[in-house]
This record gives sequence, C-alpha cells and structure tokens, in this order.
Amino acid sequence: MRIIILSVVLVCVSSFSWAEEALESITVTASRTPLKIHEAGSSIIIITREQILQRNAENLAMLLRNIPGMAVSQQGAPGSLAQVRVRGAEANQVLVLIDGVEANDIAQGSEFNFATMLTHQIERLEIVLGPQSALWGSDALSGVINVITRPPQDTDSTMDIALETGSFGSVIATASVSAGNKNNHVQLSMDRLSTDGANIARQGSEEDGYSNTTFNLTGTFTPGSLLSINYNLRQSDITTEFDDIDFGTTGLPVDADFVTETEQLYGGVTAQLSYLDGDLDQIVSLARTDSDNVNRTASPTNSIFRGVKDQFRYQTNYYQGKKVFTGVLEYEVEDYQQRGAESFFGNPNRNLNTSTSSAAIEYRHDLDVLNLSLSARYDDNSDFESIYSWRATAVWHINSSMSIHSSIGKGVKNPTFTERFGFFDTFLGNPGLEPERSLSWETGFRKSFLDNRMNLSATWYQAILENEINGFVFNPDTGRFTAENTSEESNRQGAELQFSFDLSESITLLTAYSYLDATQSDSTGTPVTEVRRPKNSASISAEFSWPGININVSMNHTGKQEDDFFPPFPATRERVELDGYTLVNLTASYRLSERMVLSARLENVFDENYEEVLGFSSPGFSAYGGIRYVFR
Repeated sequence: MRIIILSVVLVCVSSFSWAEEALESITVTASRTPLKIHEAGSSIIIITREQILQRNAENLAMLLRNIPGMAVSQQGAPGSLAQVRVRGAEANQVLVLIDGVEANDIAQGSEFNFATMLTHQIERLEIVLGPQSALWGSDALSGVINVITRPPQDTDSTMDIALETGSFGSVIATASVSAGNKNNHVQLSMDRLSTDGANIARQGSEEDGYSNTTFNLTGTFTPGSLLSINYNLRQSDITTEFDDIDFGTTGLPVDADFVTETEQLYGGVTAQLSYLDGDLDQIVSLARTDSDNVNRTASPTNSIFRGVKDQFRYQTNYYQGKKVFTGVLEYEVEDYQQRGAESFFGNPNRNLNTSTSSAAIEYRHDLDVLNLSLSARYDDNSDFESIYSWRATAVWHINSSMSIHSSIGKGVKNPTFTERFGFFDTFLGNPGLEPERSLSWETGFRKSFLDNRMNLSATWYQAILENEINGFVFNPDTGRFTAENTSEESNRQGAELQFSFDLSESITLLTAYSYLDATQSDSTGTPVTEVRRPKNSASISAEFSWPGININVSMNHTGKQEDDFFPPFPATRERVELDGYTLVNLTASYRLSERMVLSARLENVFDENYEEVLGFSSPGFSAYGGIRYVFR
C-alpha cells in the first residue's frame, strides 16, 4: 500500500479535478451570485451528471469517497449513519444544501446523513472547501456541499425509468416525468430503494435492512421576461434497522431488532426580479426543513426527535461593469422537540426554539488578471452573543494555463440543541456553551498542460479552531457525559493534490491524494489526533469510453485512523486504532439504443473487511445490474 500512496504522490492526483470544460462552467455556491469556477479563490470541486452516471454510486456518501479533503465514516450497513468530515472538521461543521434549502437535520445534531441521499436524481454537485460562514452562516464552518437535483427538461414531455437489483436483496427503482410549455416547466421524480441489508456487528448474524422512498418536485414559472419563480419540494420516508450496544460486557454493537423511522421534507420557493437591463436583481426566498425521527427499541416508549427550520431570505445584487455588490438579509427560526420515557434522571420531554437575524454583504471585483472578493456577515441569535464572520479571496491568473488562488476567513458553528440541552438519560446538556470559531486559510495553484488535456492543482490549508465543543466530558457528580467548550486551540492542516489526464479520446485518468493533520489538546495540553480522520487517503480511477460503452475502475485507499472506545463501567474511554483499507469498485454501462442503457457495478471487488466506526463491520463484496429507459 505504501507503493500505491507513493505513486499517487509522484503523479499528484485527484478524483474529480477541474478539467477543460470546467474552466468556463459556473458555480452558484462559491459566491452569492453565479461565478466562473476559475475566478473563485476557494477550492471548488464540481461533479457533473455525466460523472455521476459513470460512477453509478448508490448514494451521496459513496460518491464523496474519492473527493480530496473528505473523510467518510459509515456505521456499517446501507442506510446507516454516514458522516463526512471536511478537512478534519466535525461532521456537523459542513453545510449541506439541496436545491438551495439547508438540509442539516437539527433533530440529529445538525448533521446530514449522506447515506440517505440517493444519486439518481442529482444533476450536479458543487463542493466548496474552507470557511463559508460569511456567505452561508452557521454549519458552513468547513465548507458547503450543494446538491442540485435534475431540473425540468425544455421538451414538451419526457419520462425515464430505471430498475436495478443485486446483492443483499437490494432493489432500486426510479422514475421521473418532465413537462412544460412556454412559461411553465415542472418535473416529478420518485426513487425507491429496499434492501435486506447486512450484519454490522462483529458477533451475530442478524441483517439490518433499509428502505427509502423519495419524491422530488421541481419547477419554474416565468410570467414575464423580468420575473422568474423557482420552487422545489422533496419528501423522504426512510426506515433503517440498527443494533444495540452491549454496555455490560463488550461495549460493542450486538444484534437487536431496533428501527429508526424518518420522515424528511425539504421545500423552498424563490422569486427573482431583474431590471435595469439585468444590472439589478431582487431575490426573495422562503425555505423549510422538517425532520421527524422515531426510534423503536426495547423500551416500551419510543424515542422521538423532531426538528423544523424555517428561513426567509432577501437578496439584492447590483452589477456595475466588472464589479458585483450583494446584500443579504435573513431570518431563521429553529424548533426542536424531544419525546421519550421519564427516568431516574428526569423528564426528557422538551420543546425548544431559537431564532437568528442575519445581514451579509459581498463585493467582487474582476481586474482581468486578478479576481478579488470580500464578504462579511453579522448573526444576532436569540440565545448567543452576536457574532461576526468574514472571508477574503484572490485569484491571480499568471497566464492562460496557470493561476494561484488564496483565501482566508472566519467560520462559526453554533452549539446544537443536543449539546445544550441533553439527550434523554445518557447525555447531560450544557446551556452555557458558546459558538465554535475557526480562522482558516488556504493557498494553491492550478495548472494545465498539453492543450488542457492534463490538469494539475495543489492546495495547502490550515485552520485554528477555538471554543471546540467536547461532547465526551464525564461529570462525576451526575455520572453522565456532558459537553464543554475547550480552552485550548485545535489545529487542522493538510494538503490536497489533484490531477487529471486525458490519455486519449477514450481513456481518462483521475487521481487524488490528501494529507491531514488534525489535533486537539487533551486535559494536560498535549496535542491528540482527532478521531475518524485518516492522515493519508488516496484514489485512482480510470474512465474508458467508446461509442455506447463506458467502464469505470476506481481504487480508494483510506489510511489508518483513530477512534474512541467506551468499555463497560467502571473502565474509562480508550483510544484505539482502525486499520487502513483499500476499496476497488467497477462500473460499466452499455447503450443498447438511443433510449435504453444497461448498467452493472461491483462494489468492494476484493471483499475487503474493514471498519470506519469501531465495532461496526462494513458490507463485503456486492454486485448489481440494472436497466434505464427514456420515453420521449
């Protein structure tokens, strides 16, 4: 494996690198207004619809495994919690948007479960690394992942259906219908996944199943040349089986017939009015994120977590030559409910809410060989002190084939409801927690060779986190764990190397390497490596494309990483090391006709046995086959 990593370093590699066509593509995430990617001072990765189809990844977590700077940790079987840590940050410090709607689940620690986001209806994925709080607020401390679903087609009507089946009794069915006329376009889609799952415990044989039914509606209405209205509504019903923890003997997962039932709704509507020949935009948007989670365990009383986030936003953009001025006003309300059985420790039932009023500005200036941006944000939260965040970026275009980019900014992350008010009888909250703050910078270069057939980029970054929330502080007075802001700084630094090479018209090499050093100080002030953050990760993939045939072979290596083990009482927390692992996947598609495509994928080809979370075994080798048909 050292040879593999060394070869990656020598080649300077990346999975989804910015290629020739990406130079003129537009990002809607790295700025509050559309921006050409090569003018952005932050690291940006774009995954297109074509690349998603080539990878044929089942869910968003699988799609992100090859992305530099991303560390994926999934608790075993399909559908189980999949966390993504960006550049060493915590899983709840990256903001996920779905068609512009904030999708982090406030009922689940403000995280997003990347295993439950199916890829079949994704049109485009935009990833912006580094602190983006000045643009997007709390949760965007380490970056933003923007999921853009397939828009309505321009044709009068289109329908496509797809069916896939394979290992673990898995069946995936998808369908979408698009229709429109001069002023209206609408698309409705449905995804259905059902699987018997796999056993995740080291002992036992019980399989943990998973099902996911998602409906997605998107549309546009343009009553005139100056006004446009976009709307989207996404509803998911998810059932995930999971195991218990053997707190008395091993401290590890043990077979159990536990189930989580989740209902998620994301919806939004945006109206944009443009006038003064397009020099002035007025944008108003409303959005809601609604999550309802029910845990059915051995307890006679179900545990219920509900979270609702409502957001109103007004934005104005003024374009003056090569300058862009943007102002944003936001108002956000979060409501959280927790229901469960009373115990010796007290009554866990509670209704909580917070509200935040925000104002942000952004200024961009194009000086031909130099692109500059400045942004700042003020958040007035009902429960915390007012806080500021900011960001500055620059891109220097040395020539037509090489540029240097830099950015620096301050990110913020508000404490979650769980951290502040507790989690039933197992975790004691701390209402006095303060927001986490991060000062981060990055610098790097992008270079193309051989008429843009070869593209190389490298980035070095560093982040200093203050007030990091430690959620595993034992309180001897209560006998429970609680959360505290640490007094010492946490440091995260690393490098990302990216490379793509079109060897011929039909063969493309895509590779990536990431190095990460993420530490926090313990009670004695000694730096300790943070958990579930591998120092080294790398990927290599090759695309083979011929008329009607596409083959993708990818290899992803995740190096050794550390995790926490909580043995049975009275022993205390222990630090353990998880072995590194390498996954090899193969996907292929064959176009039978203009309307029909056959597909196949092999996951974990060499049946690697590995754990991304201590005690949770991951599925072995699996094989799937499918068909897709388009009606016009």
